[in-house]
Amino acid sequence: MATRNSLILNSGFIQELNTSSDKLNFAGNSTSDLSEGTNQYFTNARARSAISVTDTGGDGELTYNSSTGVITYTGPSASEVRAHLSVASGSGLTYNSGTGEFGTNAIPNSQLANSSLTVGSTSISLGATATTVAGLTSLTSTTLEGTTTVRVGAADAANGIVLNSSGITFEGSSANANETTISVTDATADRSIVFPDAGGTVALLTSLSASDSGTGHGSLAYNNSTGAFTYTKVTAANIRGEISVTDSGGDGSLAYNNSTGVITYTGPSASEVRAHLSVASGSGLTYNSTSGEFGTNAIPNSQLANSTVTVGSTSIALGSSATTIAGLTSVTSAAVVTNDSGFRVRDNSDNTKQLAFECSGIASSTTRTMTVPNSSGTISTEDFATAIAVALG
Repeated sequence: MATRNSLILNSGFIQELNTSSDKLNFAGNSTSDLSEGTNQYFTNARARSAISVTDTGGDGELTYNSSTGVITYTGPSASEVRAHLSVASGSGLTYNSGTGEFGTNAIPNSQLANSSLTVGSTSISLGATATTVAGLTSLTSTTLEGTTTVRVGAADAANGIVLNSSGITFEGSSANANETTISVTDATADRSIVFPDAGGTVALLTSLSASDSGTGHGSLAYNNSTGAFTYTKVTAANIRGEISVTDSGGDGSLAYNNSTGVITYTGPSASEVRAHLSVASGSGLTYNSTSGEFGTNAIPNSQLANSTVTVGSTSIALGSSATTIAGLTSVTSAAVVTNDSGFRVRDNSDNTKQLAFECSGIASSTTRTMTVPNSSGTISTEDFATAIAVALG
C-alpha cells in the first residue's frame, strides 16, 4: 500500500509533512482565499432572497419582507366577513351586513317544521283562531270563557254539561228532557261558594234543621226560609252560676262571687299562724304568741350537745367553777400570780418533794426580781452562803 504523507497548508503553500506529528494548519487562510463556484456559502441575505410570497387575492393579506425575512399574515376584516353572509328571501330572517347581526321578523308558517297544533281533534294553524274545539276528553284552566256556550260531551248526551248565560245545566245519567240547572240570583256584591275538603251530598234549605236539647245554657235555631242558623251564646252569667266554692274551715278563707265570677282567697292571718306555734317545756326557749317572737332564757345544759369544757384532765360544766386543774402539761402566760407560797415546783418523780416561794419578807407595794444568769448551776441558800463566807475568813 502506498504511504500517504500528511500535508500542511502554510502561508498558502503545500508542503510535505516529514513526521507524524505534523498537522494540517489553515492559519492565515479563510474562505476569501477560495473561489465559490456554483455551491455558494450561506448568508442571511442569500437565504431571505431565496424566499418569496404570493397573495392570490381574497379576504385578508399575506406579505413578505426580504430584508428582515418576516412573513406577515393579516386576517379578513369584519366587513370582509360580513360581506359574504346573507339570508334567504321569505325565510323570516333579517341580516345587517354593517353590524353582522342576524334577527327574525315574521317567520312564515311555511318555514316551520310544525306550523299548527291540535286541540282535542281540532287542528289550529299558528296565527289562526278556532271558535269551536271538539274532541276534548278533559279541560283544566284557571279561566274558561265561551262566547255563547261551553259544552262538555255531545249535545243532549248522557252526563253532558252545558255552561251558558242561563247557568250550568247537567243532563244526568239519562239523555232525556229532564236536566238540573244551577243558576244565581243577580248579586249586589261579589259572592263566593267554598266547598269543604270532604265528600257528601248538597243539602237543601228545606231539608236542614237544628236540634236544641233544651238542657244547659245557650240555644240553636234554624230558619229554613233563609237557611240561617241562629246560635244564642252562653253568657258569662250562665257560666258563673255553674261555679261554686266551699271553704271547709282551717286558717284563711276562700270565697266566690257568682255575680263577678271572682274567687277570692284570703291567706291565714298572723294571729292564726302564731296560734299554732309553741316551745317545749324545759327547752330554755320562750315564745310570745301575740307577737310571734321566739327567744331564749336560761337554756339548761341538758339541752346542749356540749355542756362541759375540759382543761387539762379536769372537766368543768358550763356555769360551774374549778379551783384545781389537773393534767396540764404546760401553761403559757404573760404572768402567773398566786397567793404567798402558792407558786411551787415539785419533783417529777416524787410529788412530796416541793419548792415553795415565800414572799412575806418583801416590803409592802414592792416587787422584787430574781435574775437568773445565762449559765447552769445550783441555787444556794442564805445560810449556805454565810457558812461559806465564814469558812473563807
